[in-house]
Amino acid sequence: MSEALVSSSWYRVAQLQPRLRSHARLHRMRYRGALWYLVQDPVSQRVHRFTPAARFFIAAMNGERTVQQLWELTNRQLGADAPTQDDVIRLLGQLHAADLLQSDVSPDVTELFERGQQQERSQRQRSYFNPMALRVHLWDPDRFLQRVRPAIDLLWSRWGGLLWLLVVAPALVLLPLHWDDLTGNFSDRVKASGNLLMLWLVFPVIKALHEFGHAAAVKRGGGEVHDVGVVMLVLIPVPYVEATAATVFRSRWHRAVVAASGMAVEVFLAAIAFYLWLLAEPSLARAVLFNVMVVAGVSTLVFNGNPLLRYDAYYILSDLLEMPNLAQRATRYIGYLVERHAFGATDVDTPEVSRRDKAWLLAYGVLSACYRVLVTVAIALFIAKEFFFVGVLLALWAVGAMAVIPLVRMLRQLGNPRLRPHRQRVRAVIAGFVVAVLVLLFVVPAPFRTVLEGVAWLPPSAMVRAAEEGFVVRLVATPGSRVEAGDVLVQLASPTLQSKLEVAEGRVAELQAVYLSHLRDDRTQAAIALEQLNAAQSELATAREHAARLTVRADTAGVFMVQRPQDLPGRFQKQGDLIGYVLDRPQLVARVVATQDAADVVRAETTRVQVRLVHEPDRVFEGHLQREVPAGEEYLPSRVLALEGGGQLATDARDSRGERTLERTFQFDVAVQGVTGATPLFFGQRVHARFEHPPEPIGQQWLRSMRRLFLSQFHV
Repeated sequence: MSEALVSSSWYRVAQLQPRLRSHARLHRMRYRGALWYLVQDPVSQRVHRFTPAARFFIAAMNGERTVQQLWELTNRQLGADAPTQDDVIRLLGQLHAADLLQSDVSPDVTELFERGQQQERSQRQRSYFNPMALRVHLWDPDRFLQRVRPAIDLLWSRWGGLLWLLVVAPALVLLPLHWDDLTGNFSDRVKASGNLLMLWLVFPVIKALHEFGHAAAVKRGGGEVHDVGVVMLVLIPVPYVEATAATVFRSRWHRAVVAASGMAVEVFLAAIAFYLWLLAEPSLARAVLFNVMVVAGVSTLVFNGNPLLRYDAYYILSDLLEMPNLAQRATRYIGYLVERHAFGATDVDTPEVSRRDKAWLLAYGVLSACYRVLVTVAIALFIAKEFFFVGVLLALWAVGAMAVIPLVRMLRQLGNPRLRPHRQRVRAVIAGFVVAVLVLLFVVPAPFRTVLEGVAWLPPSAMVRAAEEGFVVRLVATPGSRVEAGDVLVQLASPTLQSKLEVAEGRVAELQAVYLSHLRDDRTQAAIALEQLNAAQSELATAREHAARLTVRADTAGVFMVQRPQDLPGRFQKQGDLIGYVLDRPQLVARVVATQDAADVVRAETTRVQVRLVHEPDRVFEGHLQREVPAGEEYLPSRVLALEGGGQLATDARDSRGERTLERTFQFDVAVQGVTGATPLFFGQRVHARFEHPPEPIGQQWLRSMRRLFLSQFHV
């Protein structure tokens, strides 16, 4: 409460005879052990929280007592805990602004009308200033919910919870077994033009059932739901329901159930869709089921399941912590800290929160603001990538809503009378903060590095492969010995090829005899036999060529290396199977792939290179940039660098090999030190290379990244 007991404005309200409107409902609640009272307005669907002292004053308002009498009564009953006159004036103003107050004074119809218009304008402005969510009211669903109340009572009971577990639990067990099928080529499948249209149609349906879950849970708890509408979330119609009636539920667990019901419905739908997806053949219906799982899964994890955004998980967290209006209180508390400790204002109202609550408010305020900006920017960039003009407008709109408008409001707040005595300090703090940020961003050097993926590289000539399928007879060259190009390494045998060779030789011998027998007697038959003989000799040459390939030779000079050579004799090798390597250098070389935006920095400003091998991530090897492939490449050196192989680079789905990238890339060879005598296990595996650059202020790094983003994503 304020320290001054009396107020200079008391005469304006002292003789009023107020009372609470008849439709308002009063509820007694406990939050974190403290007693509070809630005044619920069923008409506006708003709930207001008051202290026990304010509740005593409100309960005493009967339309006959004057404000002076009410204040004197409160002082007699509550003593030192009674509100001051300024507190009473603020309380009456709050009730009046909420249209919960009646008095003996004739209402100012014009003022009421203007206040209603102002509230509508405020709601519209909140929508306009949030370009991600434009809200439109549709209808009142309370009567419908009342008609289906028996079904709601059954589904939102213990039996319904058991059914939910029986459906969802097996799906969670089966999901890892089919994870590769679900996530394979995920990005291309989701962003395909036909699939985006399907997502646009599926999303509102799933969200309508999600919101029905909230409404049903409120009805099950005895509340009322009078508002259903649509929010245009990133140009997608998303239904919503007004579930504020759950705020007055006594049990925090009941309130949390209401907040979690929407996600529970989505998880249930995702489980059903998963079972049907397993049974369905590739078809349009299977694609719809896949999109149901995407919507119910991704939206639950990124949006509804994240308490840093003001969706379901936020209300669950607020209810379980018993900290209503967590986001608003966090904002007010951070504002108090700035005014009190940074600006030096001593007459700021101190929030009545415990030490533990202060930690929650501070942490939530900072984390939620950062995450909200991150999500908004990510959405704007995604839309800008697909629709450049719309995305840029949306990004500017979002920047204005999240940065410019709050900055203007903050500057207006600086004119608050509380801060006038500290104007010089306020200006100094703001100027110091701006200068500190600019220095930190554009003056102080920060570590600058580029992390790229590559593959433990060998040229095709260094890989010893079976040119024909067959069984390994013996290793001609000793593993670990040096060989020259053309030396025999491995001898294979193929009964099938040997049989074909013998048949071809016999056919040639037979046709030679036929040709010689007809050469003197019948020139016509001799010509026919000669033609057949030539074809047979061609087949024999082909058979001998295939048989010669059973002798595996070295394509280059180097050291012949084989993994577990004792296991090779007698093993069947398919055509193209890797048998070993011929290494012509002592060091491991990683071929690293860089996109166009990173190639310039890697090429010109690299001071140090460090490499980690995927199979040995805890070890860091030093390296140096050996050479650059002369021209940009459209094909990856290995499929392990593609998204489908676990890498980071998107490939063209039309390429049967899966190695053609969607954009031109540049390849660098990095000599890795300390891996001499590398075993063949290294080759073909993914590596991570970190290129260190000269320190650079982080602001310049951001500007460079933004420029690259516009060049690479938007081609401007």
